[in-house]
This record gives sequence, C-alpha cells and structure tokens, in this order.
Amino acid sequence: MFRFKKISLSILVFVFLINFRVSFAINENLAKCFYEASVSYNVPYGLLVAIAKVESGFRPWVININQNGKSVKVINPKSYTEALVYVRYLHDNGFNYDVGIGQINVSNIKRLNLQPEQLLDPCNNIKVSAYILRENINKYGLTWEAIWRYNGRRDYAYKVYNALISMGIVARR
Repeated sequence: MFRFKKISLSILVFVFLINFRVSFAINENLAKCFYEASVSYNVPYGLLVAIAKVESGFRPWVININQNGKSVKVINPKSYTEALVYVRYLHDNGFNYDVGIGQINVSNIKRLNLQPEQLLDPCNNIKVSAYILRENINKYGLTWEAIWRYNGRRDYAYKVYNALISMGIVARR
C-alpha cells in the first residue's frame, strides 16, 4: 500500500482539522460551500478542498472526457451556458465524462440519479464530492484507499497528499 514515511492519515486529518484556516486561492463563497459540505457529510474540510484542487484546480465548469480510464480531452468552458451545452451533449450521447470542481463522473451522476447540469453549480458539485468521499470513508475508513478510490487510481492519493502540502494544510515530512 502507500508508504508516506509513516505519516498516518489520521494524524494528517487531525492537523488540518485544527489548522482550519487554509490559505490558498479560493473565494469566500467557495470556502463556505466546502465548509458546509464538510460539515454535512462529516468529511475533513482540508481533504475536500485538496481533492477539488487536484481534480479541477477549482475551475467550476471544467469537463474531462475519459476513455479507458484516462482523460483524453479537457474542456474549459468560459461560462455556465457553454458548459451546459457540453455536458448535455456528452450525457445524451453516452460519453464517459467528469464534470465540475469535484470532477464527478457520469457513473456517479447516474447512480445518484442526478442531472449533469446540477453539477455545474459549484456548491452542488462540492456537496456531491463530499457525499462520494463519505461513502468511501464509510467503506474503507479514513485511509489513503478511501481517497484514491474517489478517483479510481492508486497514484491519486499521492496527488492529494501533495495538494495538502502545497496548500499548507500539512507539512512535508
């Protein structure tokens, strides 16, 4: 499994629960959305933010088209309306895609009986992201496995760990 120089995920969570004030480039409205979702689904605030940083760089309407488990095209719409046209087309034509700040995959959109346009709202997207993370934590515990399963690739946990460091949520060991 992952060897992070004996850094326990529980210790990391403790650190960023105490160090709630995270300094990075998200606006106050997004910070509020992250906070409310983290409280509603009882997931660590900093972890939820780090996942969004890795997934989308905090871009609210970014869309990834996937093939064979990998991103093959990234679309960066300039507006909600432009993003809506893309996700409707992709959804209606059976594409495998991820949408929004938390890069929610179409499989989760269908499983949770959502419409893709709901996920173009950053706060809704963050809530769904928190819900999926909570499902993983319920199944795997607060572990690196729960984190990498958010994305489906084992190396994803390293990306989240590095995001936690780059945002000053945890210190590099």
